[in-house]
Amino acid sequence: MRWIITTDHWGNCLGLGEAADGAPARGTPDQGDALPMEFRLYDASGALLFEGRCGDIDADWWHGYEPLHYLWNAFRCRRLSYRRAGANQPWRWLRP
Repeated sequence: MRWIITTDHWGNCLGLGEAADGAPARGTPDQGDALPMEFRLYDASGALLFEGRCGDIDADWWHGYEPLHYLWNAFRCRRLSYRRAGANQPWRWLRP
């Protein structure tokens, strides 16, 4: 699932992400505008570290974990919330 960091609250990770085939890839925040979902990544204390865009988590929740897995060790991201981009919906926690 394609995903990209569009807002970096940590530092030096803007544009980090993966291509649709899961290979590490960089991009610009503008490229994230084409993706249908917004996500947020938090550390264990609840601090917001990153915001980004990704493919449709509702259609493919398994691959929705990819941003969390990718940043689990390096930044100790432990939780991911998401919502459909452009919709003024509350954030939902990603759960299996």
